[in-house]
Amino acid sequence: MKIFQDIWHISKPSQIFAILPFYSEDVEDSFRLGGLGRWYGRLVALIVLISSLTFGEDVLFGSREYRMVASAQGDTEEINRTIETLLCIISYTMVVLSSVQNASRHFRTLREIAKMDEYLLAHGFRENYSCRSLAILVTSGAAGVLAVAFYYIHYRSGIGSKRQIILLLIYFLQLLYSTLLALYLRTLMMNLAQRIVFLNQKLDTFNLQDCGHRDNWRELSNLIEVLCKFRYITENINCLAGVSLLFYFGFSFYTVTNQSYLAFATLTAGSMSSKAEVADTIGLSCIWVLAETITMTVICSACDCLASEVNGTAQILARIYGKSKQFQNLIDKFLTKSIKQDLQFTAYGFFSIDNSTLFKIFSAVTTYLVILIQFKQLEDSKVEDIGQA
Repeated sequence: MKIFQDIWHISKPSQIFAILPFYSEDVEDSFRLGGLGRWYGRLVALIVLISSLTFGEDVLFGSREYRMVASAQGDTEEINRTIETLLCIISYTMVVLSSVQNASRHFRTLREIAKMDEYLLAHGFRENYSCRSLAILVTSGAAGVLAVAFYYIHYRSGIGSKRQIILLLIYFLQLLYSTLLALYLRTLMMNLAQRIVFLNQKLDTFNLQDCGHRDNWRELSNLIEVLCKFRYITENINCLAGVSLLFYFGFSFYTVTNQSYLAFATLTAGSMSSKAEVADTIGLSCIWVLAETITMTVICSACDCLASEVNGTAQILARIYGKSKQFQNLIDKFLTKSIKQDLQFTAYGFFSIDNSTLFKIFSAVTTYLVILIQFKQLEDSKVEDIGQA
């Protein structure tokens, strides 16, 4: 089954960490989601949930023990870092829980794609998508964040050994799950986009054919039915990934905002910090912002590409619509409630995910930075007033 071959490289690590359920790989008739796969996912989810509750309690009630540069941080920075760490825990935990909860539905969606591949292979489809270069880029960004965080936490901070391990483990799990989620969704969505491009190209050839021929009418009927099923599959993928995307983008938005603010706060704290501390803080903030931006770009561009191809079907059908009365009736029958409505990927309905999402995020980040900087200046002025008094 072609779809499982196309996503094989990313599916293995995704299965190990419970983003994708384990399934048997025999023949199509016996292709199923096994009981062992279900229980493995639940076990991983339980371990992650228990560890997250333990870590979250320690971070929440012992936040002062996680201060990286105590001399350079005020109350605002400490609160921001605590919230960021808690969001980090919540983000990867919800990715795991959502993936395990939707395991059966996820498997059924993949099996539907496999059934549609029979039609595509019979008509000459042979394309496949590989995101090897992007995988190297995203993985390198995540590894860079973890390496800089390790250096900063282990060598530059006063955090105890136990809490160093906890904090690095939290960062590792977040980077691991965000990377796997981004690469898996990218691979799956781009493979779907290739299939829809192939079908749209076949659909577009009806503009050049004799529309009155009965075989053409029958072929168009089959083609539109397959396209409608792919649209339904695409909507299912959006529903399956909606919760994970919501919590990931929520964490990423806060991280980009907070790390940008911390870089500013570190620069303005130069009188109280050594130059090495300033450079290290800015380095950690910059690489984290860069890594999150890369990961969000990978997800947003994949969502935008797939949605554009699905919505492009309506434009092709509009050109075919006037070719024949039979075609008009057929198009109306299949597409009144589906293709005429633009498909849009969303984070569980809260906001759309496409190429414009990053622009909106960074516009909002700029606004929040101004607010946070004003709070910082107000806090500093109060400290000066107390000192003068």
